[in-house]
Amino acid sequence: MPGTQASSPNLADSKPSGTPIRLCVLVAVVYLLITLPFLGRPPLFDPDEGYYPETAREMLERGNLLDPIFNGQPRWGKPVAFYLAETVSFKVFGMDEWAARLPSVLAGLGFVLLTLSAGARLFNVRAGFYAGLLTAVSLQPVVYSRTAVPDMLLSVFVTLSLYAFLRSRVIGRQTASDNTRWWLLLAYASAGLAFLTKGPLGLILPGLTIFAYLLFSGNAKGLLELKPLTGILVFLLVAAPWFIYMYSLHGVPFLNEHFIQRNVNRYFTTKWQHSGSVLYYAPVLIAGVFPWTVAFLGGLGSILHQAFGKARRLGNKTFRNEDIFVFCWFGVMFIFFSFSHSKLPNYVLPLYPAMILLAARFILELENRPSSKLAHALVWITAGLTAALALAGGSVLAGKLKEDFATILFWLSPLVIIMAAAPVFLFTKRLTHWVGVSAAGMVVFMAVITGLAIPEIDRLQAVKTLSLEHRHRFEDTPRLAVWRVWQPSFLFYTGKQVLRFNPDLDNWEKPRAEGIRWVLTRESALGEIEKLTGALPEEAYRMGNRVLLRIAANNASQDESGY
Repeated sequence: MPGTQASSPNLADSKPSGTPIRLCVLVAVVYLLITLPFLGRPPLFDPDEGYYPETAREMLERGNLLDPIFNGQPRWGKPVAFYLAETVSFKVFGMDEWAARLPSVLAGLGFVLLTLSAGARLFNVRAGFYAGLLTAVSLQPVVYSRTAVPDMLLSVFVTLSLYAFLRSRVIGRQTASDNTRWWLLLAYASAGLAFLTKGPLGLILPGLTIFAYLLFSGNAKGLLELKPLTGILVFLLVAAPWFIYMYSLHGVPFLNEHFIQRNVNRYFTTKWQHSGSVLYYAPVLIAGVFPWTVAFLGGLGSILHQAFGKARRLGNKTFRNEDIFVFCWFGVMFIFFSFSHSKLPNYVLPLYPAMILLAARFILELENRPSSKLAHALVWITAGLTAALALAGGSVLAGKLKEDFATILFWLSPLVIIMAAAPVFLFTKRLTHWVGVSAAGMVVFMAVITGLAIPEIDRLQAVKTLSLEHRHRFEDTPRLAVWRVWQPSFLFYTGKQVLRFNPDLDNWEKPRAEGIRWVLTRESALGEIEKLTGALPEEAYRMGNRVLLRIAANNASQDESGY
C-alpha cells in the first residue's frame, strides 16, 4: 500500500515475550482486579447512572424489552443495546448496583483485549502487552468500566469495528489465518452494534477514522475495496430492525427526538447545556490517561516528529501505515469531539485505544535505550506529576468534601507506589519494571477509592439509604415527588414513579391532589415546602444534605375535598 515503509528500528528489534494467550490472561486478571472489587458498593451516581438501570427496571416491569421507558415516559435519547444488557444482567444476577455495572465491566474487558490485539497487530506482541496493560489501569477507562452508562459498550464496538478493519486491510503483521472478507463484514456489523448502543456516533467514529486513514495513506481508491454495498446491507441488518420497530410504534416523533434533538442538536447547539471550548478535551484526556500521561504525550510527539520532521528532511514518505492508522484514530476523533457544541468527559472514551497505542509505542521505543534522557524524563516527570496530583488534589477535595486533609491524603496514599516506580527504574534500568509497579499502584489506588472514599463521599447525598430504609412506607403511594433536587436513582431505589416538581412552572395542588405524600428535598429547601403547602411536615428523615419528608395527610385531605 502507498506510504508503507520499513518498520521503525526500535519496534522491529523489540522481542516478544510469552504467548498472546498468556499475555491476554495476565492483562485480563489485572483488569478484573481493578474493576471487580467493591463494584456494587457505591450507590448509583446521579444523574447519569440513575437513568440507565432504572430504565431497564421499568422495561422489565412492563414486559417490553425493546421500548425504553423512564419514569413512565418514553426515553428515546439512546438506542436499546445497553438497556438490553442491563435487563439480562438483572435477570441473571438480581437488581442491584453490581448487576447494573457488570455490562460495562465486560465491555471494558473486551476494550482492553482489543487494544492489546491491536498493539500486537500493528507493532509486535510486546507492544500489544504494553497496550493492554496500560489500558487496563488507565484512569478514565477504568472509571467508565465501573459505571452503569453506555459509553464503554459503545467504545468496545467502535474499537472492534476499527480492529476488524485493520485486519481486513492487513495493516501490520500478517498471519496465515487472515480472512479479510470476514473481518470486513465484522467491521460493518460492529458499527451496527455501536449504532444500536448510542446512535449515529457508532457509524460516524469508525467511518471518519477509516476514511482519513485511506486518504492519508495515499489509498483513497481503497474505499471501493471495502465492498460498500455489502457493508451497508450488513450494517442495516444489524442496526435497522430496532429503529423500524420503534418507528412502527411511535412514528415521526421518535425519529425527531432521537436523531434531531438528541444527536444533531446535541452536536451543533448548546441546548443540552454541556458546552465547552474547543480545548475542553485536552485536559480531560491528559488526566484521563493517567498514569501514562507523559508516555502518551511522548508517543504523540514522536509520531508527529516522524511525520513532519524526518519525512520533510528526507523528501520521501517514511510514515508507516500502522502509524497513520493510530494517528488518524486519535486525531479524527479528537477533532470531531472538540468541535461539538455539547461536551462531556465520557464522550471521548472511544479514542483511548489510540492514545494508549501511542503511549505503548513510545515505551517500546525507549525500552532498548533505558539510559537515554527520554527514558529518565518519562519516569521522573510521571513521578512528579503524581506527587503534584496528590498534593493539589488532596487540598481541593478536602475543601469540597469538608474532610480532614489527612483523610484525603490517606485515600490518595497509594499514589506513592506510582512515584516509587521511578527509583525502581533507576536501579533496574528496565521500563518493564516501571510499567509493572505503576500498574500495581493504580490497582491499589482504585481499591482504596472505590472501597473507602466513594462510599464515604456518598453520605453527602444518601439517596440510597433514605430510599431503602423507608421503602416500606411507600407501599400505598403511587408516586413520590422531588423538590429542588433531581436524582434519578431515587426511582431505582424506591421502585416508584417520581414527579420532578418545577417550582417555576408547577402548582403544588396538582401533585398533592394526586395523592403524593412523600417528598425528597435538600435541607435548605425545607422552609419553601412549609410555605408552599401551608403545613408542617408530618415526618422528616435527614441524612447528609438530603431530607425525606411526609406531608400531613389530614391537611391534604381537607384541601382535596374542595379541589
